[in-house]
Amino acid sequence: MTDDQVVRAQKLRSKGMSYREMSIILDVPATTLGYHLNAAYREGQKDYRALYNPLYKATHKEATRVYNAEYRKTHEEYYKDYAKAYDPNYYEVHKEHHRALGKQWRKDHKEELRLYEEARRKKRAPRHNMDNARRRALKRGALIGATVAQLAEIKEIYQRAKEASKVRCYLCGKLIPEGHRHVDHIVPISKGGAHRPSNLAVTCDTCNLSKHNKSPAEIGLLL
Repeated sequence: MTDDQVVRAQKLRSKGMSYREMSIILDVPATTLGYHLNAAYREGQKDYRALYNPLYKATHKEATRVYNAEYRKTHEEYYKDYAKAYDPNYYEVHKEHHRALGKQWRKDHKEELRLYEEARRKKRAPRHNMDNARRRALKRGALIGATVAQLAEIKEIYQRAKEASKVRCYLCGKLIPEGHRHVDHIVPISKGGAHRPSNLAVTCDTCNLSKHNKSPAEIGLLL
């Protein structure tokens, strides 16, 4: 890392930003950030490299045993918290508490979250633009030969998905709240499906994203 990156990382870290978020903004691996910002981590890495050197382990078995025993003793609280966090029932019991903590954290770190999302979008933009361009081209090809009446019906389907008071997902059957409705190609256009009213249906975002570009037969759906 450059000196400027280290200074910027220190500022972001002082505001409570996680290493993962900083790694996206600065385009630097989280482990590298930890190495430069955390002196204890650097020292731990030295011990780690020494302990996991095969020759060292072979000649320092007793020292390794003593080190491990001492480490567990001095980090007893950490291991208790770790075990608690990975208790399968812990988060279910404390769900509301963690939800409130997350809500408060997002409220206190709006600027950091904005930077994080901005960097994330920038990083994904080339792939996102390429996928959208490909999909638009497929849709244009699938529209060839559509009649005026079919075009009007297609527009009506999209309008209904956006504005109707009650819409059910054709895949799971649940009512879909506004803002979570997608118009899906039942047979994907990438697999030869037409952009026609008969091949369009409204689905919830969860079902549509999990269906991806599968045909009804591939997800076990009989229509």
